[in-house]
Amino acid sequence: MEGNNYEKTLIFTLIAIVTICIMGNVYAALSCNIGVQASKTEIKKNEEFTVNVNVSNIQSERGIISMGGTLEYDKDSLELVKMEGKNGWETPTEGASYNVANGKIAITRSGLGKNAETIFTITFKVKESSKQNLIVGMKDISVADGTQPIKIAQAYQNITVTGGTSNPVPDEPTVNPTPNPDDKPSNSTLGGNTNSNKNTNNKNITKSQSLPKAGDNTKVLGILVIAIIIIAVVFFIKMKLFNKKMGQ
Repeated sequence: MEGNNYEKTLIFTLIAIVTICIMGNVYAALSCNIGVQASKTEIKKNEEFTVNVNVSNIQSERGIISMGGTLEYDKDSLELVKMEGKNGWETPTEGASYNVANGKIAITRSGLGKNAETIFTITFKVKESSKQNLIVGMKDISVADGTQPIKIAQAYQNITVTGGTSNPVPDEPTVNPTPNPDDKPSNSTLGGNTNSNKNTNNKNITKSQSLPKAGDNTKVLGILVIAIIIIAVVFFIKMKLFNKKMGQ
């Protein structure tokens, strides 16, 4: 009887180990929201304004440490004055972490971070020859916590230039709320517009992130489960032989 109880205990222990491994892979997946937020959305010619690239609702045991993407804006209408890293984030620097030719940015943080915050700020100046309807933002965004990165399609902000040359409003993705760095992750924050600017023309566009593919994790779990089953079978056979020998 003692042998049978021991075998049952072993089986339950192995099941618990597998369950913990599976749950760990489910809850360890990184996710977050990225958004852009302009200091104002109605701007005059020759006026400067800022755009914050924000992160919020970070779900990660480690916290995020790197971010990349492509900066997009109308160079015929806007002049990029400067960029500045915030909250321990590296400043995108031309020739190092910022490529002027294609707009690609790749920056890191001084340490892992889990708080909603501004990653970096961009200062633009509106040109005299600016169009009326503009969008600024990021596309092909990736965020990482030191392990496998996640992809976020895009995050844009609509801008209207007073007195600018009339043009069609640029094509936009689906409109979603902007992550505000001052907001703690909550259902109410994610469900509504968190912009401090209440202008109804202020449309911030963000795309929810896609989680890492589960293929690799599934393979690892499969191998782990098979290994545990083999160990359990071998141990079970040995226990049976031992009990048989002891019964002789």
